[in-house]
Amino acid sequence: MKLFGHNVDSLLTPEVNYIITKRVFVPFLAEEFPEIVSLNSNFNVIRELIVIKDHLLQGNKIQIGYKFTISSKTDGRLSSLKECKKIILGINAKLIKKLGALTTDLIFFGFKKELEKILILHDIPIIAKNKEELYNEIFNYLSNWGINISSVPAEIRNVSNKVNTESKILDIDYALFSSQLSSNFT
Repeated sequence: MKLFGHNVDSLLTPEVNYIITKRVFVPFLAEEFPEIVSLNSNFNVIRELIVIKDHLLQGNKIQIGYKFTISSKTDGRLSSLKECKKIILGINAKLIKKLGALTTDLIFFGFKKELEKILILHDIPIIAKNKEELYNEIFNYLSNWGINISSVPAEIRNVSNKVNTESKILDIDYALFSSQLSSNFT
């Protein structure tokens, strides 16, 4: 599925109900960029696609403030990064104090000549006791996608992007979420 000229298949999973467009400040680049975010029915963020290099044509630039109601039957995996020549994997590990466990988000940096896109996956079903177990769980999770790595961070090569996402747009709203929900996304 394309929105504003960008492949957003990586944002799609069966649990996704909405896709919104907004701007986000990226601290390590010290700048704001357009972002396309997928949400579940409770408006929890599932995945994010930050577009560092937007299209030059005005008609293909990401328009901020849209909410798309969507339906998807498949997981788009890394399809949104298929045009990138180099993909670097990083993680954002989190400590769950109540459980004494670790979980993580996966962050994929897509490069052509320069950094083009950042894909952040929040829906990673991993809980681990320690760093070693966390890394092993990440390696196993990605191996199910056909991605074999042995360290984090890692450069990902030979990514199979032949995922056909079965999805459709059910409704489009403009600026509805900005007044009602913007506090949830900042």
